[in-house]
Amino acid sequence: MAQNFEQFSQSDSRLLTIMEAADFLRISRRSLFYLISNGRIQTVKLSPRTTRISLKELQRLTESTFVAPASPFPSFNNEKREKKKPDVSAKPETGNMNMRAKCRMTPASDIAPKGVTHDSYYTLAEVMKKFGIKYGRFYEVRNRFQLPSVHAWGTTAFRKEDVEEAIAKYNEEQGKAQTEAYYTCFDIMQKFGLGKTQVRRFAETHGVRIKKAKGGRANLYLKADWEAARKKAEKTSRSTKAKRT
Repeated sequence: MAQNFEQFSQSDSRLLTIMEAADFLRISRRSLFYLISNGRIQTVKLSPRTTRISLKELQRLTESTFVAPASPFPSFNNEKREKKKPDVSAKPETGNMNMRAKCRMTPASDIAPKGVTHDSYYTLAEVMKKFGIKYGRFYEVRNRFQLPSVHAWGTTAFRKEDVEEAIAKYNEEQGKAQTEAYYTCFDIMQKFGLGKTQVRRFAETHGVRIKKAKGGRANLYLKADWEAARKKAEKTSRSTKAKRT
């Protein structure tokens, strides 16, 4: 409980506890210890566990011109920091932006080379939106099929015929590659007589590499891993050993 220290005389030499000293200075115990550690306040050590501070020492501090430095400890309060307001004076960029794709969804200007129109050319953002393809994958398609491009409407544009043909070929190649290297869950169920849950558990148990099919709705299981795991499992299977004997 706080005490009325105003009644003490200037010559009062009594010793105060840490809590009483902090209350006298109207500061927290943490701030008081900071002043002690920096030599601003002298303490009296009565025992290894008992520390006192002379009232004269506190009066000397309050009467001096010393201003207590700010506490080095961060203050934890519930005040919300002000959010930085956007600079409304900045000139906005023309054309709508797709922030995820980091490219324009609509043309930024009407400037385009002669013969380049919206009927015959896709912008980069239009390709990504129409075919549901990400920038990195389209970059791969673009390099693979050497798609020519032009700078139009403030962005990169591609001839529609070239884009449609290249993406169709790419999708066909990806489908063939998956068929040759991967089993679908249905393939395994039909070939090995397993249930859907058994397929998943076997793959997880034996570390069969899995990837998502196009669209991300089904799993594809790497054939090489599946066959190797199946042969290994047959060697340790009780039913297989019984057949051999």
